[in-house]
Amino acid sequence: MDEHMQRRLDKQKKLFNQLGIHLDALSIHEKEFNNKLRGYDPDEVNSFLDEVIKDYERFYATIADLMDKWQEQQIVMRDLKVGVKPDITDSFKVDPRQLENIIIKLEDNIKELKTKVSPEQHLYID
Repeated sequence: MDEHMQRRLDKQKKLFNQLGIHLDALSIHEKEFNNKLRGYDPDEVNSFLDEVIKDYERFYATIADLMDKWQEQQIVMRDLKVGVKPDITDSFKVDPRQLENIIIKLEDNIKELKTKVSPEQHLYID
């Protein structure tokens, strides 16, 4: 296993331990089961566990993203409490040409929809 993947799994395991989650993707992947005479099909079990691993990876990504957003909000709240206003001008800069292109595409889409749903033309306001 490469170093990047190992670091990622270590971060995941640490976060899951903090949240009280006992299984992580690697522990699910490495789980070995004993074979019994009338046991389950190993390929079917492995296929199911692969799906569980994918879900764990999605859970981890979602949780990590939400925690990052929460930390950002905590910083903003701390700054607001001490009187520092956040600089929001950079995050709302819009290129006027790009905005104009979006509006033109939306207007074209509306015209196309009107032609497809033409039976009640009298209901539309131009």
